[in-house]
Amino acid sequence: MFYIFVPQLRAQLLYSHHEVNAVEFYRRILLLIILLLPGVVWGETPPLSVALYYGKQPPVNDLHAFDIVVIDPDSGLTPSEYGSGRSELFAYVSVGEADTARSYTKQMPDRWIIGKNPVWKSKIVDVSSEEWKQFFLDDVVEPLWQAGYRGFFLDTLDSYLIAAPTEAHPRMEAGLVSVVRAIRQRHPEARLILNRGFEIFDRVKDLVYAVAAESLFQNFNTVSGKYGAVDDKDRSWLTSRLNVIRETGVPVIAIDYVDPGNRPLMRETADKIRSLGFTPWVTDKDLAGLGIGSVEVMPRTVLGLYDGGEGAGGDLYFTNLQRYVVMPLNYLGYTVEMHDMREPLPGGVLRGRYAGAVIWPYSTSSGEKQGLKQWVLNCVEQGLPLVFLERFGMNLDNDLTSSLGLGMESYTRLEPPAKVTAKDDMVGFEQQPLPRIDAYLPIRANKGRVLLQLSTANGVTSDAVVITPWGGYVSGPYVVTQLMESQAAWVIDPFRFFGEALKLPLMPVPDTTTENGVRLLLSHVDGDGFTSQAEWPGGKLAAEELRSKILERYRIPTTISFITSILAPDGLYPQKSAQYEEIAHGILALPWIEGASHSFSHPFRWKPDQEDTGLEAEIWHTLNVPGYKFNLESEISGSTKYINERLMPTGKKVRIFQWTGNCLPSQDAVRLTYESGLLNINGGDTIITNSNRTLTAVAPLGISRGKWFQVFAPNQNENVYTELWIRNYYGYRRIMETFSLTESPRRLKPVNIYYHFYSASKEASLTALRQVYDWAMGQRLFGIFTSEYLEKALDFNRTVIARSGDEWLVRNGGSLRQLRIPSRAGFPLLDDDSNLAGYSDLGDSRYLHMGTGGEARVRLTATPSAGVSVESAAARLTDFSRNGKNMRFSLSGYTPFTVKLTGTNGCTIHADNATPYSVKGDTTVTLTEGSHALAITCK
Repeated sequence: MFYIFVPQLRAQLLYSHHEVNAVEFYRRILLLIILLLPGVVWGETPPLSVALYYGKQPPVNDLHAFDIVVIDPDSGLTPSEYGSGRSELFAYVSVGEADTARSYTKQMPDRWIIGKNPVWKSKIVDVSSEEWKQFFLDDVVEPLWQAGYRGFFLDTLDSYLIAAPTEAHPRMEAGLVSVVRAIRQRHPEARLILNRGFEIFDRVKDLVYAVAAESLFQNFNTVSGKYGAVDDKDRSWLTSRLNVIRETGVPVIAIDYVDPGNRPLMRETADKIRSLGFTPWVTDKDLAGLGIGSVEVMPRTVLGLYDGGEGAGGDLYFTNLQRYVVMPLNYLGYTVEMHDMREPLPGGVLRGRYAGAVIWPYSTSSGEKQGLKQWVLNCVEQGLPLVFLERFGMNLDNDLTSSLGLGMESYTRLEPPAKVTAKDDMVGFEQQPLPRIDAYLPIRANKGRVLLQLSTANGVTSDAVVITPWGGYVSGPYVVTQLMESQAAWVIDPFRFFGEALKLPLMPVPDTTTENGVRLLLSHVDGDGFTSQAEWPGGKLAAEELRSKILERYRIPTTISFITSILAPDGLYPQKSAQYEEIAHGILALPWIEGASHSFSHPFRWKPDQEDTGLEAEIWHTLNVPGYKFNLESEISGSTKYINERLMPTGKKVRIFQWTGNCLPSQDAVRLTYESGLLNINGGDTIITNSNRTLTAVAPLGISRGKWFQVFAPNQNENVYTELWIRNYYGYRRIMETFSLTESPRRLKPVNIYYHFYSASKEASLTALRQVYDWAMGQRLFGIFTSEYLEKALDFNRTVIARSGDEWLVRNGGSLRQLRIPSRAGFPLLDDDSNLAGYSDLGDSRYLHMGTGGEARVRLTATPSAGVSVESAAARLTDFSRNGKNMRFSLSGYTPFTVKLTGTNGCTIHADNATPYSVKGDTTVTLTEGSHALAITCK
């Protein structure tokens, strides 16, 4: 912005240490005059955003909302892991003090130490020592540079004032100046932030990127152990010093400390700092929480506490939290970080890092071992919203209930029947509540909104479902009701209940189902049945029939996977390997096909402790390859290498691994896919149909396996719809019911045509498959490769949303381009800075279409913007820009597509090299498959 740019130029003119010739001098003066001329309009540069996070396990995705992130380099996060982009890691470096916890401190001789800092229990260094300076450059800074850091936050620059006599101060300051200059001499591109360093600033101001100072408005007193306001006199002095620095064109960062439970004060303090022209960072005393800066991150992670003793086989997949809660939270825009409450509970500052916590204990004592009660009280004190489902998982003693604003009803007995005495419309979503005495919790809520109230025959009341000031709870069987052994139904409306109980704010949320307003279509094929014989006269192998009757007829992006022990010379059929490889190579040579691995031996179990039971034990098995013993490398990286080397045409590589069998891979298995450069898919049970019409049958986006993410298939394959391929071979046509029920009233999933080779072996299944394809071809869908969908799913987890005033900043890796808001929230402002191509409506949702680059700025207005808007396009934007009323963009589509444009009345459209033409009103442009460039110019 103007007021930022001019001081920087002034600094160059007045304070440069380099000689400037007369011509260059007057050129700069002329530029300054031009800047000052009225009527010269410059694009507004967003203010610098900075975060400092010294805690363990930094919230990597959230930190990407900030331009600069200062971390403790010992946190374990490295620049390479953090990634490049608009956000950069700076390393915290203590200059004037040596922390005894740092490994290099042990190498420092006593002659370099001139005192101690009793507050931080650190050693104060003689910064004038040439020996120390060389050590600092070689053993502290250089390893960080080699680790990838290109920015450094230099702290403790004035610690010498504590220990050195006054007459030594000039020598100490000279030493600090020498160190700063030496860093830049070694690494001219290094960016340095000084924490204070007022005594040396004038001598190094041409070398520093920014200056920081602590406690401008709010501080933490290490003696009293309390947060408080800074004295007016101290604030006035510090403000004057910072203003002097700001006037030289060097950005100023003010770091203040506020109780993390007092978010309103944190926001107010950040606003005060910003009003002075400084960059704010307001955080907790340990800088271990996600504070508030130029932007405030809107946390998109919900902490999910579950009991690891729950569920078959001990797998997270079978817990109620994973099966039921994650999907609606995904739809609301949130990821869920699962945590076994048998392990130590997350500590530190949780508010700001998490949007809230959902706790679904398996028993009334699930949380006792790890101190759930005290953890809950700490969360309430911080203001972190909490939701309990079915039970509380701990003893509801007077201390806890009093703190939560609850009270236990006194009674001698609970006399049946229990009945409903009051019910909100949020209850009874798919199934009405059926009160049960055996699950009756005689509890009353002193504050909050009671959604379901029950009473026994003898008048004992239960506030069974309540939204409270601290969150909410659902007792007993009023979350989900089991209708049959394999069917369940929601009693509460999960979207509304979690939204209100967790106090989720209005904001644009990422959406993986749609791009440019059009529902996505993907297709992937598991390798089973490649060699099955088609069961009709003259029928060929299923793989050959699939190619001729489906793949060459429906030319949409499709992912085909192979079980390599079936095809390989050292596999099950060495005598037929050449024939099978030729067939596979021919399929992969089709331009609209991408290749994937479906393992080497098709394991049913991916964990040694998993057991087959019942019908699955009879139907599913690992292929019995002679002499082969299961190992992950052969199944994943080995199978991929074989496909790449023997089956793939030039220019194509395997990008995907498709899980086999029960699709419950171990953490090591999922890790190996990532380390092999592979995306992964399969698992999840989205099988909602007209006869199983419940959202409990819609799976979430995926599941975390440690730090790795397994992406679920958007819906299930024909094996499920044909009763495990036993009967009803036409059953896959029911997937169209699934597609419809995941489209309305909410678009929960893209369309995923997912099946096996063996579907091309029976007339009934092949006919059903054609019906599904024909249905899809009759819809307005945007066909993409499965790998592109998987990138979007991972980008969903990476997306960070931050707010500044009335604007939301959205950043991610650029694969996910669709945002969603409630229609009632308003219309997006389509200006030059928004990077929004347009919007469209579906039901009560409004879909906002991001441009390229992985960043958008969303501001909402009460009325639609007057500019041109892309309402829908079944193609991917490859370039996009706005200039006032004009817009230019390029698109690429795998099939012919249309672009619907609004706001084009009186505009001229330039499409590729065709003759420009004018339009009246809104318009639709029809384009062939491939890449196209459009420009819209408006008067």
